[in-house]
Amino acid sequence: MKDFQLRNDTKLLFRNDPAKDLQELTAGKKALFVYGGGSVKRNGCYDDVKNAIAKSGGTLYEAGGSSRERNDIETGIRIAKENQVDLIVGAGGASVMDCAKLIAFGVCHTEDLWDFVKGKKNPYGLEKLPLILMPTYPSSGSEYGLGAVSVDTQADDFGTAYGIAADYAVLVPKYSLSLGQEMTAYTGLVTLVQLSASTIGDKNPVSYDIGISVIRNVLKATRRLKEHPDDLDARGVILYGASIATSGRLGIGKEENYSYDIYEVEFIPEALFGVSYRKSLTTLFPRFLKAMAAYHEEEIRAYFKDAFGYEGDVDGSAAKMVALFEELGITMYFEGDADKEKICRIPVESVLSQEEIIYMVDMCMY
Repeated sequence: MKDFQLRNDTKLLFRNDPAKDLQELTAGKKALFVYGGGSVKRNGCYDDVKNAIAKSGGTLYEAGGSSRERNDIETGIRIAKENQVDLIVGAGGASVMDCAKLIAFGVCHTEDLWDFVKGKKNPYGLEKLPLILMPTYPSSGSEYGLGAVSVDTQADDFGTAYGIAADYAVLVPKYSLSLGQEMTAYTGLVTLVQLSASTIGDKNPVSYDIGISVIRNVLKATRRLKEHPDDLDARGVILYGASIATSGRLGIGKEENYSYDIYEVEFIPEALFGVSYRKSLTTLFPRFLKAMAAYHEEEIRAYFKDAFGYEGDVDGSAAKMVALFEELGITMYFEGDADKEKICRIPVESVLSQEEIIYMVDMCMY
């Protein structure tokens, strides 16, 4: 068994009612609440945070409409500095939680924040404001992981600061009840893909088996939610699975990190077609596995068999995965023009060649 280290940067609180914890965590604090659109107000999260801060004697400031766009992050930093906030609370999906991470960190490192985003500097262990993250769209695992993505659309640029951890991750299943059927399906399937990226190629038998078990349970929960969308236990399984995917407890026996290249290549459809992270990641994943099988066929075949019971060649298993994802309620193709020259201009780092990436995107087109 190869050397490994388990990290414990974030305290995870799984709660059906987070009121007491939120009051304790925000007591007497000036808190900046970072959120996206109106979903936090529909699912009850906004009221829970607002009421907790009021009851605890704190002061609430808001950065609504936030995303991982550089402009939104810089706006949040400015609000935090002007009001001398003590605490950042971020609630939403990956984009909002990454924004909250970068605001909490950027308050203390404003001048060189983009150097951290571009990987020129390492943020791990450096000063930041205390940070609470609450996923209302479970799937990314950003609440428990170290990554924080930022996009500068005007400059056609993006990057990931890797090493910013929340102090607390508060998981509340009821907050995802406002999601429709398609978005609920995406919560399960994005979580499944991210768990898979951590599990494929893991040579540690303990963490590999844990990864396979969580994948199977997330798939079972996704199927359950298609017929019973109000099942909070199933939603809780997906919430927990998303956090485990980025917890550092899976993939501890990996000798090569090729499966994580999915996070590089998924940016191509985002840039090319303007689709969301969830759409890009899930649509590409089966085709990504087909492409990677040219180099790691044995490990990918084992993954398909262990997680899904698929046996035979990788092409056939990938086709079954496409059909499974569509059966669960999402579309698995892109619309638009897969311009090869544009694809080649999008900066990604992958062991796959440009020709292989172009072919992979072509397989996803109507």
